[in-house]
Amino acid sequence: MKQFCVCIALLCMLVTANATVWRVNNTSNYNGTSLFGENLGGTASYPVFQQINQAIGWASVSAGDTLHVEGSSIVYAAANITKKLILIGPGYFLTENPNTSNNVLDAKLATVVFTSTSGGSQLIGFNVVYNSNTGNRIYIQASNILIKRCRIERSITLGDNYSISDIAIIQNFFPLAGDETAIRTNSNTQFVYPDDVYFNNNILQKTLLWAGSILQCNNNVFDGPANKLNIQMLTSSFQNNILKSTNATVNINNNTNLNVAYNVGTSATQFGTANNNLAVPNMTTVFVDAGTTDGKYQLKAASPASNNGSDGTDRGAYGGLAVTSRYTLSGLAPIPVIYGISTSAVATSSGLPVTIQARTIK
Repeated sequence: MKQFCVCIALLCMLVTANATVWRVNNTSNYNGTSLFGENLGGTASYPVFQQINQAIGWASVSAGDTLHVEGSSIVYAAANITKKLILIGPGYFLTENPNTSNNVLDAKLATVVFTSTSGGSQLIGFNVVYNSNTGNRIYIQASNILIKRCRIERSITLGDNYSISDIAIIQNFFPLAGDETAIRTNSNTQFVYPDDVYFNNNILQKTLLWAGSILQCNNNVFDGPANKLNIQMLTSSFQNNILKSTNATVNINNNTNLNVAYNVGTSATQFGTANNNLAVPNMTTVFVDAGTTDGKYQLKAASPASNNGSDGTDRGAYGGLAVTSRYTLSGLAPIPVIYGISTSAVATSSGLPVTIQARTIK
């Protein structure tokens, strides 16, 4: 109980006075009438909701509020976001990287839909997984949506008879599972491709094949299937990316190499060698020799991609001038993270001493 109270207190310090942080935990006993998550510290005024949709339907949850979705071994039910909300999960690969979480449980979502009335919403720190036949996608039907620091097994699907804009997909991890392309449309013939999609600082073990335009595609690591078309798009900025896949092919701006600079590939046929593009056939010289699932994409010392990007910093997902824009291990949200709680179990006259280990994520 103390763990949940401390976590939410730290999170509350990061939101404005006009916004409220609400808790969601699918182990809560919440039923909306007589039980309000008392088993996890909830009250009738401030419940601990069992599912995201329950929180969205609660009268006191207003546009601009934050839903703190806590880790669990159970996959959360499909979520329909119908208002502007910030949804924050605890991250992923929590057992692999150090100092990530006290209970190392992630928040698993199979399907989340941002409806046309959810513009301005954010999804941060979730593990979006395949779970039978329940959708298994992030569907975006609104403008001004941020998908940040999530692990996404399938894909992000844009549009559903909507003309949308301002979509930011940053600092995510796309494993090679299910669909091969990271973003897609729903194949609706009325779909209008947005011209301001931002796709930066992601790690992809799958392809990115997009028939439309991406405004920025910078500082990504592409590690999709070898000997295949890994990257296809139109873009006004394709910089500081690393294509690790052996003999992979690319089609950027119809193979004109326009706006393609400061990238690293395994062959000169991918990005060329003009405009500060590099061909490094031996990728073992680029990345660290060992590491966690996402940590192994960090650059080794004196890597050919170190400190020589378009902005003078590293190329790849961990590069970029602003620390907050770089890929973050385990997708930890930019909030205080508690990774250890201990007590002497001996009460004193002033209470029970508790030691908390925490750090702030940028």
